[in-house]
Amino acid sequence: MIGCFRYLNAYPYRRLLEHAGMPYRLFDEPVALAEAWQRGEVAAALLPLRYVRRFGQVLPWGIGSAGPVQSVLLLSDFPPADWEAVVPDAASTSSIALLRWLMGRKYLPSLPVLSYPTSLRVGRLFIGDSALRWKKFYPYAIDLGAITHQSSGKPFVYAVWCARKVLHGRLSRLFRQPWEIFSWAEEAAREYRFSATEVYQYWQAIQYRLPRRMVRLWGRRLASASSKIPYL
Repeated sequence: MIGCFRYLNAYPYRRLLEHAGMPYRLFDEPVALAEAWQRGEVAAALLPLRYVRRFGQVLPWGIGSAGPVQSVLLLSDFPPADWEAVVPDAASTSSIALLRWLMGRKYLPSLPVLSYPTSLRVGRLFIGDSALRWKKFYPYAIDLGAITHQSSGKPFVYAVWCARKVLHGRLSRLFRQPWEIFSWAEEAAREYRFSATEVYQYWQAIQYRLPRRMVRLWGRRLASASSKIPYL
């Protein structure tokens, strides 16, 4: 069985799997998929980078960006200079690690990362479809994809496909097949309740093919940053 999460950014992978007749299981949250991978319930999975342990299982495909990604956002009713803490949503994994790395490098103010807000003056970390839906309701927004690319000069990797040996080669060949982005955008627009142009523009901001060196680089960076700022 193959595992994929339900977010809009993963929809093209779902369509490729369906076209190839390869059954897959959808997970509402990336964390739940990562836990299923760790338990051996799936033989291939689109994993948040934080959960990648064996780089020999990595495929050069996933979710990345070289600039604004639109779906990893710090949102607030207050300007960033007034924030007292950052509060991530429960689905965040790689994005929390990225946030800590940016804070550790002084690209963002070093603030407590809290599991729940203690005041209104916080930056709220939204990921995935929630970020796409909620961004229009907040006057202040920081796109972590944009600030990461500006500060490091490198694309960031949010999630990557990993596969055990039985599926590694087959998925590598499948993902190299032509992508019917225009027709898929129309389909996804109906399912996710965005306009087709919004879906297409969002997908254009995502890097789906990822150099393995970038996966290794960010895997090391996030691992080193994870323990430096407490999550309270």
